[in-house]
Amino acid sequence: MTDEARGRGAGTGYTLAQERAGSRMLLQAADRDWDRRPDLARTQVRAVVDALGANLAETRTIISDLTPPALEHDDLGTALRILCARTTATPSRVVFRTEGEPGALPSDRAAALLRVAQGLLANACEHARARHVWITLDHRDDTTVAVEVRDDGVGFDTARATAKPGDRGLGLTAGRERLGALGGSLTVRGAPGRGTLARASLPVDALALAGSR
Repeated sequence: MTDEARGRGAGTGYTLAQERAGSRMLLQAADRDWDRRPDLARTQVRAVVDALGANLAETRTIISDLTPPALEHDDLGTALRILCARTTATPSRVVFRTEGEPGALPSDRAAALLRVAQGLLANACEHARARHVWITLDHRDDTTVAVEVRDDGVGFDTARATAKPGDRGLGLTAGRERLGALGGSLTVRGAPGRGTLARASLPVDALALAGSR
């Protein structure tokens, strides 16, 4: 197995675990709200049904070629916009924007950035309990493409999370491995009570762009 495949595989396993954890949290919330707020509970259950259906289709694609279904017909920007829209059943308000002129990306780079963004968004919504999350696809540099995920959640000690990884630390490690296999990086800044800013970036040269067309 190549380093690239190892990086993608590590990130994929964590992303699937995060998505299952999110579904579990929604079902727990529905159970609490069933008698007091039945309409909200039904909305939460429907969100889980939709998410599990999407996850099943995604798992099948992952098994075949590790390419996210969202990228089979759409570019990275569209896939990220759809990802943000799928968080409507959570308390977090997610805002997406693009900076710079979007360009075509090789499928492996687009898939890596999307997977890492999924994990970072799950962290913000589930672990950080953020009220707001801002996701930015940054094309301003001709040699680099990046995805930034910023939240106003509870924050955490990034050094401690890396040294003693729990769910969040493992996700950051997997993200770094996935991006590192493609020559990229994942930087995270944050502190308890001050939110978190994560930036996933990958180098993109002219030859790579030409090969994606």
